[in-house]
Amino acid sequence: MKFESGDKRFKFRSVAVIIHNGHVLLHKVVKGDFWALPGGKVEFFEFSHTTLIRELEEELGVAANIVRPLWFVEDFYARGGVKSHEIATYYLTTLQDPNAIPFGQDVRGLEQDVNIVFRWVKLADVASLNLWPQFLKERLTALPQEVEFIHINELK
Repeated sequence: MKFESGDKRFKFRSVAVIIHNGHVLLHKVVKGDFWALPGGKVEFFEFSHTTLIRELEEELGVAANIVRPLWFVEDFYARGGVKSHEIATYYLTTLQDPNAIPFGQDVRGLEQDVNIVFRWVKLADVASLNLWPQFLKERLTALPQEVEFIHINELK
């Protein structure tokens, strides 16, 4: 879900934290300069955990299971002259067949209108990446046992 008004944007996103064999699944736009966790915009009348199952099927053709919620994040940031207010739900997620995405190589997403690649990245290497939002650099190696609420204001 996304709304825009002039140079302002509101977005409701759901995000998958997929960890397997000491690696986390990340994605980025092919010509982009930052990595992020996979996920997508929540549609009207769609539960946020259902968004992830749909998005992973659309983007990678893989079936997923939601394990539990991790974070509820409210993030204010600016990119490309647009100020964004993003609300995101982060879920620990597993793939029914994690080997469907090969280790050690970039895998192109299936959606034709978005040129993205997915990659398994060692958790130990995450801190050195340009990963957004940046709180993930520390938190992916220390997942909470209960849902945490995180507020980020990069507009200050």
